[in-house]
Amino acid sequence: MRANARTRVTDMERPAVKAEMAAILIECARQRQTITYGNLCDRLTTVALDPGTFIFSHLLREVCGEELRKGHGQLCALVVLKATGIPSSGYFAREIVDVSGPDMLEALWRSELDEVFSRWAEPAEGG
Repeated sequence: MRANARTRVTDMERPAVKAEMAAILIECARQRQTITYGNLCDRLTTVALDPGTFIFSHLLREVCGEELRKGHGQLCALVVLKATGIPSSGYFAREIVDVSGPDMLEALWRSELDEVFSRWAEPAEGG
């Protein structure tokens, strides 16, 4: 566990943490970049979180669900494991579609990632 990492956030802190997470993910999407779970935690300034904790996973799911409902795409597709460069099994567990293996799951993730990048792409300069 990271130094000073929290396992809970207060009801007062929750909106600020979620807003900060969303802003970081949207910034990544605009730059067409993924971010590791650890780097997302490192960039948080409102509270210290560890990517292996329930609270981090729960807040990330909430942020991604809210942003998806706003039409901002599947922002969770941007958050990946350092070792593999793809999301953790928790990202794929949300899929209720019948897929025929890990290759199909990765293809689905890449499609969602491309959609997020397209949604948030910064306009070309001079255009």
